[in-house]
Amino acid sequence: MGNEIYFKTALGGYNKDDVLAKIDAYTCLITAIDSAIMSDAAINAELLKIRHMPMKKAKCLFLPASGFSIPDVDEYIRELEKEIANKVML
Repeated sequence: MGNEIYFKTALGGYNKDDVLAKIDAYTCLITAIDSAIMSDAAINAELLKIRHMPMKKAKCLFLPASGFSIPDVDEYIRELEKEIANKVML
């Protein structure tokens, strides 16, 4: 069993590429924290940069398009933030 993530698809949800890029950035940061290769200042700077990564709503021209469910993605990102906070607070 792997670490697969499944998000529901929703009309007007988050752009899938934006979500995947942001989750990848969080995962890389968690890996760096686990490897102890970053200082606290570097962790904070990277976390701030990740938080500011845009997650636009999916659109086709001016109409809403199919994207990842906003509540699902927001909940997953909250969980990643908690995991990072727990690792940094140790």
